[in-house]
Amino acid sequence: MDIPLFIVFLALFLAGAVLMTYVLLIIGIRTEDRRMNITAPPRNLIEAVTRRLLGVRVRHHSDTEPHTHDARR
Repeated sequence: MDIPLFIVFLALFLAGAVLMTYVLLIIGIRTEDRRMNITAPPRNLIEAVTRRLLGVRVRHHSDTEPHTHDARR
């Protein structure tokens, strides 16, 4: 009787963890969208985690370096 109860508790714990991650992603996306400035560094941990999980990267180009990338290739 202990193993089925353990499996139920484990499933509930994992479902809660997935739900919490989903809610944190939604909060992070909404705050980034409200700011409308993805090129600035993240202001808090939720924004940083959201960018990391969604794979958002920002490249900064300096004006002194020549552009070697041609988008038409």
